[in-house]
Amino acid sequence: MFITKIGVGERCMQEQEIKALRTANLPGAAVLYVIRERDNKVIGRLEVYCIITHVGRGTPSRKELIEVMSSLYSKPPELVVVKYIRSDYGIGRSRVKVHIYESVERLKSFEPEYILKRLRVS
Repeated sequence: MFITKIGVGERCMQEQEIKALRTANLPGAAVLYVIRERDNKVIGRLEVYCIITHVGRGTPSRKELIEVMSSLYSKPPELVVVKYIRSDYGIGRSRVKVHIYESVERLKSFEPEYILKRLRVS
């Protein structure tokens, strides 16, 4: 378990402690902290909750997140689905939820049609 102190914003001098299970660096000096993992064995996926710090930069793209999460968990990128990226206004921090499936068949059974179209899964 990693414990890291990060700045919450340029104007605010408070610090927040993040208890991270895993960390990864994103392009553009952004850092991804995995704060919670839930193994959903019934559905056949790992549900991962993350915080990304990107002070002074834009929110990382879904494509960047998919690449980093697939390498972090040693899974192919087609099994990684970014459910949401919620940015906190003016802070340079985003909350992310990612699903990592065991197989493409499980992904097709549980993800909505618009997500399958976004991922170009037929």
